[in-house]
Amino acid sequence: MATHDKHPNFVSKIAIIGAGVSGIAATKQLSHHNPIVFEASDSIGGVWRHCSYNSTKLQSHRRDYEFSDFPWPQRNNSEFPTHLEILDYLYSYARHFDVLKNIRINSKVVEIRYVGDQEHASNFGGQPNDHGTPLPGYPVWELAVTNQSDTVQYSSSILMIKIR
Repeated sequence: MATHDKHPNFVSKIAIIGAGVSGIAATKQLSHHNPIVFEASDSIGGVWRHCSYNSTKLQSHRRDYEFSDFPWPQRNNSEFPTHLEILDYLYSYARHFDVLKNIRINSKVVEIRYVGDQEHASNFGGQPNDHGTPLPGYPVWELAVTNQSDTVQYSSSILMIKIR
């Protein structure tokens, strides 16, 4: 990984890449661990935000595409929801469960490295591994994350990546 002498190495027990449907749900479920979510774009919503035409609609009824702990408004409406309705639903869910505070928008993970335990760790970003182990005896993942101005290094014991 590139050397970034002036940037600290932040530690989070859980790192989640992507603030789409899965990333938001995982953040809510793991909120008691205070996960950090890296979203490369400027907002949450994943493919519903960035890969949808204005005319896109869900292929299922609302009640078949909802979080079990957060029903759709107008749940019995027989029309398929539009991508804007889906985005509204996702934002409502994220606000309701207060997960927006965990999401770092415009934060693109550009490099990931599995370090393992501290005894076998190599240098991260040209720096000695002095970040400690987030969970002693557990593996460590190291991430380089670019935001609008810097590349910042993070360490995490658990890494969740969404797959499209």
